[in-house]
Amino acid sequence: MSAVLLFHVDDAGRWPNLLANVRNAQTAAPERSLRVIANGQAPMSLWAKGHWRREIEERISAGVRVDFCENSLLNLGLDPDDRPLGSQLVAAGVVAIADAQEAGALYIKP
Repeated sequence: MSAVLLFHVDDAGRWPNLLANVRNAQTAAPERSLRVIANGQAPMSLWAKGHWRREIEERISAGVRVDFCENSLLNLGLDPDDRPLGSQLVAAGVVAIADAQEAGALYIKP
């Protein structure tokens, strides 16, 4: 089995690049597991419920795991219950990234 591709986004303006990378990975290797971890300022863009949020929800529906850092949400004043449908929470994004890498995930920073 191929290693999980772990996409890390921490900048609110990086969603277009991340989404393009995820789409390309899904097309090129549909059997590969993909995971996104968002922390820092990145969640702000998806709480606006615009185009990027709709697309991330489509990626989730297509099997991509998307995790949001609870610490970042608290620091940004964002309601964790208002996260994109199907996404998950992790206590600390940096710990989740380290744990995923330790388990063999391949880190990608679009």
